[in-house]
Amino acid sequence: MVLARIRLAQVFDRALHAAADMHWRMLAGLIVLHAASSWLMLSIADETKLQAPADFFYWYATTAYTVGYGDISPQGSAGRLITALWVFPGAIAAFTTVVAKVLGSIGDVWRARRAGKGDFSRMTGSILLIGYDAARTPKMIDELCTEETPGRTLILLTRQTILEPDPRVRYVQSESLTSAAALTRAGAAAADRILVYASSDADTLAATLAAAAVASPSAHIVCFFEETDNARLLAQHCPAVEVVVASGAELLARAASDPGASQVIGALTSHLDEGATLFSLTWDSAQRPTGELTRRLWERSATLLALQPAGQTEPRFNPSPDTLVSTGDRLFYVASARLDSRALAEA
Repeated sequence: MVLARIRLAQVFDRALHAAADMHWRMLAGLIVLHAASSWLMLSIADETKLQAPADFFYWYATTAYTVGYGDISPQGSAGRLITALWVFPGAIAAFTTVVAKVLGSIGDVWRARRAGKGDFSRMTGSILLIGYDAARTPKMIDELCTEETPGRTLILLTRQTILEPDPRVRYVQSESLTSAAALTRAGAAAADRILVYASSDADTLAATLAAAAVASPSAHIVCFFEETDNARLLAQHCPAVEVVVASGAELLARAASDPGASQVIGALTSHLDEGATLFSLTWDSAQRPTGELTRRLWERSATLLALQPAGQTEPRFNPSPDTLVSTGDRLFYVASARLDSRALAEA
């Protein structure tokens, strides 16, 4: 008896593994074959209520789902015997196999994404973070999540294994930040923004070059360097990339000369604290004089800080009121919330 139970358990286990490994096309073929053979046998048994295709499909589905409404059922002894010995086992087995495969697929995707093996290559308009710093990357995520970014997803590409990934971020783990396959999985080709903050300037330089090679021409790439020389080297190869260089020494000197300057600069660059902060917008309407736009911003409790003409890398602070703002120019302003350029143009 014990041996028989062990063999039965082995057969059951093998059946489950075979069902899980079964290809979807094969499973669909078996279901169609079983349904067709069931309809044929019931037709031979002269079950007229089950011969219409729509009626048979409805009855077969409710049987497979184990719902069994009872409004349609075999009437003769032969039909009931066929149902008990052939339809019930096959239909219910097919339904449970489909459910098991669907749940298994969902579980595989969830485990792969949690382990950093997910594929986000088809995702568009995302924000990709390359590199991970235990102290600073979570703050960057908080900053990015404070603003509403409808339709945009945060994706983190890192070499580190993160045991408890931030639920707000899609996580991609790779042995190399420059791997073309990893950048593809992270959706770098269709990302709207790419932020590179690696553990060293050398890694940041290599990762930025790799990302710029696969990114869309319209993507905005930003990277951080500790040393100015590395930033200059990148600018020679990728002039369109925005480079942020550590300015601790400069801030320290500025705070000594103008007490409180470091707090003001810190507040302007952070969205976490309540109050005014720094924003930018690209002008996409007809030409307007800076004085007019300054007035319109002031009416919305915003202050124009600088103007960056299209094609130039250096902003102009305190532009004169008669300076014309053209399409493609970027305005930097201080406000408590982001403003819409079109609403500003139609005012």
